[in-house]
Amino acid sequence: MKKILIAFLLLLLASLITIYVLIPSNIKVSKVLAFNCSINAGKRFIMDTTQWTKWWPTQDAIKTTDPQKLAWKQASHQADKALFNGFGIQTNFKEHSIKGELIFAQLGLDSMAVFWNYQLTSGWSPIQRIQDYFFMKDLKEVITDPIKSLQAFLESKEKVYGMQIVQDFVKDTILVSTKKMLSTKPSQETVLAMVQQLKNYAQVSGAKQTGFPMLNVTVLDSTHFQTMVALPVDKQIPETAIFSWKRMVAGKILIGEVKGGTSNAEAAMKQMQLYVQDYHITSPAIPFYSLVTDRGLEKDSTKWITRIYYPVM
Repeated sequence: MKKILIAFLLLLLASLITIYVLIPSNIKVSKVLAFNCSINAGKRFIMDTTQWTKWWPTQDAIKTTDPQKLAWKQASHQADKALFNGFGIQTNFKEHSIKGELIFAQLGLDSMAVFWNYQLTSGWSPIQRIQDYFFMKDLKEVITDPIKSLQAFLESKEKVYGMQIVQDFVKDTILVSTKKMLSTKPSQETVLAMVQQLKNYAQVSGAKQTGFPMLNVTVLDSTHFQTMVALPVDKQIPETAIFSWKRMVAGKILIGEVKGGTSNAEAAMKQMQLYVQDYHITSPAIPFYSLVTDRGLEKDSTKWITRIYYPVM
């Protein structure tokens, strides 16, 4: 009987030692993923908590009464405080409240790493340590889908910038153009009139239109808007006081496409400019709108298609 008791005590002691060795007093869990995206884009969607709903997984997500809280698989998360490279997170899970961090670091020009970390200080009770260990293990599982959803979002240019962005080569290189200095943004009527002038001049000059009309508006200050409209044609035509011609370099160009009115096109241009900044791309020429839909024939602006062209090196 004494030997059995001693064996039991030794087994108990060995079990306790194993628990204290394998389960530290500070239990840490972390999910780490590498993202193929610019750190500038990642920073915008992590540091601005109003953007979190755009990348948060929605299928089977638990709705909360507080719009600032996002939930997933019995866990709710709320941004706690801004950090230098991320955000602190307050998480409620299995009747526990625990603080974590969602932070990021740059890996390369077009890659970054995101870390979602938690740390829990457990007590001396072996039973409590075991419970805390499995709690943290389950917590690591419930943050897997949200961080993967963030990865999928940030690796999609269409989701980050609101449109697909592709790189191609300039095809229409000969342009006839005209410009005006206006005191306000050009109206659709003004743009259409300038386009029609170019079409008329190209026709009387014996040139054929080879592409869609182009538009660039350069804001010089609050009362000066330089508006230039160009038309791709098949040959060089004589210049006048109103019309001039130019040859675009047949180099690389970024292209995006958006549907809707003027405000949608302007927003898409800003997103293209963000893309160029995010990836430190050099542009040798001004960007422009390509008016795919004939605004004179289609009056419904929701059906207008505009392409954003951005020359790059």
